Amino acid sequence: MAVRKSKEETFSVKGNTEEWLLKAEQALHKGGFANVKTNKLLNQITGDYKKLTVWGQIIVTLLPEADNVKINAKSTANTDNIYALFRSPNQKILDQFKNNF
Repeated sequence: MAVRKSKEETFSVKGNTEEWLLKAEQALHKGGFANVKTNKLLNQITGDYKKLTVWGQIIVTLLPEADNVKINAKSTANTDNIYALFRSPNQKILDQFKNNF
């Protein structure tokens, strides 16, 4: 059984939830995530990230605020391999999402 750890990042953006839900979904596709699923009822998007050295998933949740949208990105990844000693797999997953956002 693999050892898994999680990491979360939260940030706010201006705009409406529907607009950012679409942008977040596109960012996951551009970032190389597979099995991207959008749940509009929960304002949540999930995706799997499976590359040679990093295996994990991301859950992006959008929460409407006054004039902003709060975006919470939580990654969960396997950390029981030699590559995890050099770079956090969770940070790699979060970076793939943020860099394509």
